[in-house]
Amino acid sequence: MASTSSSTGASLLPSGYLSTQGSQIVDASGNPVRIASIGWNQGFDNIPASVAAMKAAGFNTIRVSWVNASLASDLQRIDQVVAAAKANGLKVILDNHTNEEGHSAADNYGAQQRNGLWYDVGGASDGTDGGGNRGTVTDAKFLQDWVTVAQRYAGNDTVAGFDIRNEPLAYGGMCTWGDGNAATDIRAMYQRVGNAVQAVNPGALIICEGPQNYTSNFAGTGTAPWGDLSLAGSKPVTLNVGNKVVYSVHDYPQEISGIGVDNGAAKVAAMNADWGYLVKNNIAPVWIGEMGSSMQDGTDQAWAQTLLDYMNGKLGAQGGPTFTGNQQGISGDWWAWGYLPGQYPNGTLNADGSLKADQKAVWSQMLFFKNNTSGGGTTPTSTPAPTPVPTSTPAPTSAPVKASPDNTVVDTIGRAIIDAKGNAWSITSTGQVAVNGVVDQTTGRVVELAYEKGVIWQENADHLWWSKTAPTDAWGPAEGTAT
Repeated sequence: MASTSSSTGASLLPSGYLSTQGSQIVDASGNPVRIASIGWNQGFDNIPASVAAMKAAGFNTIRVSWVNASLASDLQRIDQVVAAAKANGLKVILDNHTNEEGHSAADNYGAQQRNGLWYDVGGASDGTDGGGNRGTVTDAKFLQDWVTVAQRYAGNDTVAGFDIRNEPLAYGGMCTWGDGNAATDIRAMYQRVGNAVQAVNPGALIICEGPQNYTSNFAGTGTAPWGDLSLAGSKPVTLNVGNKVVYSVHDYPQEISGIGVDNGAAKVAAMNADWGYLVKNNIAPVWIGEMGSSMQDGTDQAWAQTLLDYMNGKLGAQGGPTFTGNQQGISGDWWAWGYLPGQYPNGTLNADGSLKADQKAVWSQMLFFKNNTSGGGTTPTSTPAPTPVPTSTPAPTSAPVKASPDNTVVDTIGRAIIDAKGNAWSITSTGQVAVNGVVDQTTGRVVELAYEKGVIWQENADHLWWSKTAPTDAWGPAEGTAT
């Protein structure tokens, strides 16, 4: 029988399925719990040892992805993860990541589907995934694949939740929320797929991500780069089996996401409007289904401090959620497990397999301690984390920005170049340049950004280049250059 805690003293989740009660995730006895999960998408060569190490680190859940095009082989791998998790007392959340497998920068290496939808054949799609791969998944096949997954793990409470769709998008022609358009209404999809899943596996949580939009949110109150749940309060996802819906967003610092403001009071206000109100007003729980950083400098520390303070109920003075009694803080998933040099973020492990202390100092603040009564679920003083991120209130002002080094290249969604003035330059899912999250409508079919001697360069699909130094400058030369 697996022990009920890790070597850090953090608690595992109890046996049985989880449910929701207001803004809290609760166990079968109605006690509040906290999902403290780790994302895992590569390095499956020694699954039992890796899972045991995750438990020792203090995580109680593993988030693992599957892709429609590789479902059969993905399920074989997931079976092994689930078996190892069960042996260690951990739970597993499965997410549908994309329809097709990733191959190149054109399809963002499978990190996020460029057409922004949950399918790539029929409906609002153009018959591709938006990244150059021919579509193979209709809305009906998407639903049936989820039923296949749910049936496979029916009755196995180790599989605690189904994250229905990874990082949908809400730009023009992509996802909407609650408007009744069958081709784009992701709320309707969550209800349709959620009910089909519950018909064969009624115990698991149904996790619904808000569509990302760097330019605006559905409520018209701002942007939603981490996921737009601004209408989920008035137009909630409702399922046949109640108290099973958990909403989700993803949150990364500027170095990865390109978000213009990733910490401080402005970040808190934006989170309040996009999703935090669901927790504050006791409407529904939210799980931050991906969050992570390589923790390279003070800007990353400022992002982490704001986010973890928010999750732990320490920013109530700024309108954030607060927690009392045995309530637990907002659940989270640190991205990602492994030694991942050159990736963004670069993984939880050093080359020798030890935990990176700077990342541990952050994610240790979101672990689950079932006897906690402070309301925040933070790490007890008896379990110190190395070089801890400060947790003062109010949230910090923005930290100084560190510019990207010369010859920095960005060719995927989710990364950004930071110029000398602190502007974040990124590529959107529609192949345009965005500066501080604002799309430059003069750009299109962009495949790469580069930074050299203070100049930003963009390359399009015809291998032509344009450059500028400041966001207000015009791109030049007018016709582009091949060199």
